[in-house]
Formats: sequence, structure tokens, C-alpha cells
Amino acid sequence: MVSQIATLGSLFDLISVLDYGQSVLNVASYLVKSLLDDRPLATKTISSQMNRYFLGTAASGAWQWKDAYEAVEVALILYLRRKGLPQNPLLELQLLEALCPTHTRRSEEQLNYNSSLRPCPWLT
Repeated sequence: MVSQIATLGSLFDLISVLDYGQSVLNVASYLVKSLLDDRPLATKTISSQMNRYFLGTAASGAWQWKDAYEAVEVALILYLRRKGLPQNPLLELQLLEALCPTHTRRSEEQLNYNSSLRPCPWLT
């Protein structure tokens, strides 16, 4: 979506930025329900909600997985705001981490960028 904003108009186009933010918040508001019920966030669920609120699929370019991961992170913030400060924050964060997908899905752009990186000679 961020790349869409860059190609469709200015990053400072307020309507585009607000639409993106509202879509992320809508997805996160749906996802937080699973977290509150201690249910894992399935990629299928995340994908379907992204499709719903971004009005299209990742394949069509309506959103990217990095946008979905951002929605998951917002869901985590919403979860912590609703639950309050836990007695054992480290344990609570470990439990939450286990409910969330790993950031393993990459766009073609990210894959191309990663493959173009060369290791630093002084680190080898």
C-alpha cells in the first residue's frame, strides 16, 4: 500500500494516508479479538481481513504482507491497551509472540533487494 501511495500520488496526500491508516486499524481491530481469546492469528484470517479492508488482494497489489504485519503489530498494541500492564510482562509477550505469525512473507521487491545485498568484507 505504501508503494501504491508513492505511485498514485504524494506520500503526503492526506486522504491516501488516512485511508491506509484506517484500513490497518480496521484489520487490527478484528485481529485483536483472536488475541483476547488466546487464539493464534492464522495467515488465512489475516489475508481475508486485509482483502476486505484494502478492497483487493495482495496479488492484485491492493496490499503487501508488510502491511499485514503492521496490522498485526497494531493488534498487539490494542491487546496490551485493553489488558493493561501484565504482572509478568516477559511471559505475556512470549505468549503473544506464539499467537502471531512470523514475518516470513516477502514481496518481490524485498526479495530482489535482499539478493542484491553483498556481505561486508570485514565481517567475513
